[in-house]
Amino acid sequence: MIGRKILGLVVLVALAGVLAAPQAAAQDVTFDRYHNPDEVNQILKDFAARYPQIATVQTIGKSAGGTELYVLQIAAAAAGQPEAAARPALFICANVEGNHLIGTEAALHLGQKLLAGSASDAKLKGLLEKRTIFLAPLLNPDAARAYFATPKWERMSNGNPSDDDLDLQIDEDGPDDLNQDGMITSMRVKDPEGEWIIDPGEPRLMRRADPQKGEKGVYKLYVEGLDNDGDESYNEDPPGGVEIQRNFPHDFETNEAEAGRWALSQPEPLALVEFLAAHKNIALVLSYSRENTLLNLEQTGRARASGEKVKVPQRFASMLGVDPDQEFELKEVMEMIKGSGMLPPGMEITEERVAQMMGLGAAVTLDRQDQQIFEAVQKDFKDALKAAQIEYPEKKAKGVGRGSFVAYCYYQYGVPVFSTDLWTVPEVKKDAPKGDELTLEKIKGMTKEQFLAIEESKLDAFLKAQGGAGRFGAAELRKMVESGQVTPARMAEMAERMQRARPGAGGGAAGTENVDTDVLKWSDSGVEGKGFVAWAPFTHPTLGQVEIGGFAPYVRVLPPPAQIEKLAGFSTDFYLKLMDRTADLKIGETRVKPIDENLFNVTCYLTNPGWLPTSTAQGRRAQASWPITVRIKTNGDQSLFSGRPTESVPSLVGSGGTNKVEWTVRGKKGSTVEITAESPKLGAVSTKVTLQ
Repeated sequence: MIGRKILGLVVLVALAGVLAAPQAAAQDVTFDRYHNPDEVNQILKDFAARYPQIATVQTIGKSAGGTELYVLQIAAAAAGQPEAAARPALFICANVEGNHLIGTEAALHLGQKLLAGSASDAKLKGLLEKRTIFLAPLLNPDAARAYFATPKWERMSNGNPSDDDLDLQIDEDGPDDLNQDGMITSMRVKDPEGEWIIDPGEPRLMRRADPQKGEKGVYKLYVEGLDNDGDESYNEDPPGGVEIQRNFPHDFETNEAEAGRWALSQPEPLALVEFLAAHKNIALVLSYSRENTLLNLEQTGRARASGEKVKVPQRFASMLGVDPDQEFELKEVMEMIKGSGMLPPGMEITEERVAQMMGLGAAVTLDRQDQQIFEAVQKDFKDALKAAQIEYPEKKAKGVGRGSFVAYCYYQYGVPVFSTDLWTVPEVKKDAPKGDELTLEKIKGMTKEQFLAIEESKLDAFLKAQGGAGRFGAAELRKMVESGQVTPARMAEMAERMQRARPGAGGGAAGTENVDTDVLKWSDSGVEGKGFVAWAPFTHPTLGQVEIGGFAPYVRVLPPPAQIEKLAGFSTDFYLKLMDRTADLKIGETRVKPIDENLFNVTCYLTNPGWLPTSTAQGRRAQASWPITVRIKTNGDQSLFSGRPTESVPSLVGSGGTNKVEWTVRGKKGSTVEITAESPKLGAVSTKVTLQ
């Protein structure tokens, strides 16, 4: 009996030791593959279980397909610091598109680094004691599941069934894996009304025919599949409903089925916006998405319909010499502005910019004050890429789309937001230019004198090869540089933006190198040819003889799993540096100046030692930013002679920005008053001042 008791005690002691010991490193998440939505949610639960002192997991809702939307909260307890719910907070999220699984992995990588380093890394420990971190690594689980399904079919729509073709049936005509290769690719079929031709330079690729060059379309392209509902259309009502990345309120696309019937019509965006609204202490948003604002600050999306009629506001009508009661198309207003000198020379004029300037639509460009901040972060990111020897073709970086989460966070929620896509298809290496050959990179590095030394004929030829430079020729550009209106570097950057905005041959207008060339080369060299399915004949039951092939799903958006660790590690390091640059609030100094025996002038200097400003200019313009509330508390035998007991400071610039608040206090010499300053996104600070 005694032996059994001893044995039982030994077992209990051993079991207690196992339970008390830290979890083995083997249970850390490994980043050598993509995790499915159920695994991602389980990882978040495991994080909370392994680090119960600093991590909790909560659900903010469910996706249209029924998957829980989890947010992990990370915050360490510290003496003198408020509870996690009251601290300034950072929101980190990923994969609102659903097909950007690399973003989910990067967010998990960042979360694991924060948790694992919370005890051993002094810098991370200090961050978690001062800030609350919210981590949402998967915002579109329904679309993400498509990567793990068979057949594999790339999609961005959530799981909300919809009648896309308005035939009173739901999700009845989606793609079909006709050749049974486990993937949904493309079908090409010869048709007299076809718009596509085989690219003469690479027979595996297709591009649109260019009628201006005498080209006649030969093929129609379809997603691989059948006419399941017999309406002579193909795959027009696939499973799922809305691309939630386009369902947010800012610059929402009306009458676009993929964007939803109205903004926030889908449960995922609604849950996310409600979460942000409930957490007024969120001061910074870091996103992993296909919108790379760290490299491209431009607003993307379709231009406004040129047939839209508008009236020119009175303040602009007089400048343009037009009748404010007359209606014009936006393109007509654009032409007026181009010749008016209202905008800085060289600025690209778009319908969106014109509409915004005249108060005709949503804001689509960064506020000038904020742009300096974003450009500084952009430079730091480029330097970090170079130092890490990570090649990313900058011109491929996607800007901010209409109705997107990133746009909502900046334009309406009013906080700084930075987003990276981590990876894109590498650029095909081209032959190095000859010593005297002009390139945009060379122009970027030129001085004013070097640019003016270029022969005008050579510059004209270069501009023509680049597809033109808007309405400017060589002579005009030379004058602009000579007068100082634009620098060579700025001009080259504008040319690059125009190239990005111009549709490539593979997806729109012909005449330039096929935009799919890089993808095909990447398939051949980077993934051993697995990114492209060779065209092969197939007898289709309704289309007749077709060919099935084309790019494999996800080849354009996801790097090979072997690259996840490096890419996620790089982005984790960069985002941690950004998190360390958030705005802060301090009472830098107080001064008391006696005016009379019982009358004192009290001055308080508020300062922001953080790098970022305490609010964005856009946030103040949208009235979404919280000002800093400053209060002076007097006791019973004191009173304010001048000044208000509560003052408001709209904002403090970063890197030591200071603002003073003054009062005149009547009270006994030697008595004290208390000054507090607070804002939900900055926390609260206070000090006591002696009247003397």
